Amino acid sequence: MGVRSKDLLARDTFLALCRAHEALQVGGAELFKAHGLTAVQFNVLRILRGGDRDGLACQTIGERLVTRVPDVTRILDRMERDGLLTRERSAVDRRVVLVRISDAGLRLVDQLDEPVMALHRAQFQSLARGELEALESALLTLASTGAPRT
Repeated sequence: MGVRSKDLLARDTFLALCRAHEALQVGGAELFKAHGLTAVQFNVLRILRGGDRDGLACQTIGERLVTRVPDVTRILDRMERDGLLTRERSAVDRRVVLVRISDAGLRLVDQLDEPVMALHRAQFQSLARGELEALESALLTLASTGAPRT
């Protein structure tokens, strides 16, 4: 097979990235499901754990999510019902709802730190350190430049 054009290389790279994403998501989904969470809910807990002690606005949580979701409120509703977070209106601006991680949510996200790290170690064990660094750099470049919309 001859040398691929940059267009074909870009297409094939995109497809490989999609396949890799799907393969990597499976392990995380299984881990989170075993703890009664989705990947997005785990991401919310991590955001809240690292956020302001006074709480974060729903919009801020939505902006910080790794995977964009159309209805953050619905996700927060379920998590509040499950006792993982609390919500209350801001005393400063009554239009803003502040979200805080609950003690149960904090315990759960802390409990998952090592299993998630172990999962990532296993997922990337076949790559050398330099390969991981190059991959991270390339992906950060792609994420920061975005893609033109057609």
